[in-house]
Amino acid sequence: MDSLAEVRAVLAEVGDRLGEALGHAGVARERLVDAVGVLDGLGEHAEPLVPPELRRAEQELEEGLRLIHGGAVAVADIGARL
Repeated sequence: MDSLAEVRAVLAEVGDRLGEALGHAGVARERLVDAVGVLDGLGEHAEPLVPPELRRAEQELEEGLRLIHGGAVAVADIGARL
């Protein structure tokens, strides 16, 4: 196998893994949204039922999704130029 073919193969594998990561992170985002919705739906309490860490996790997951997507686009662009 020549080196260009090897690079293409590795880029394809990386692209596949990034796609899987996007899928898993998307499911995680759905689950977080569901959890926040359930906790919010339990009504008013003396203290908020949604811990700040859960809200922070939502924000960090969104940032992670953005970064993974950017990586996938970059890998696809590199592959297309080869």
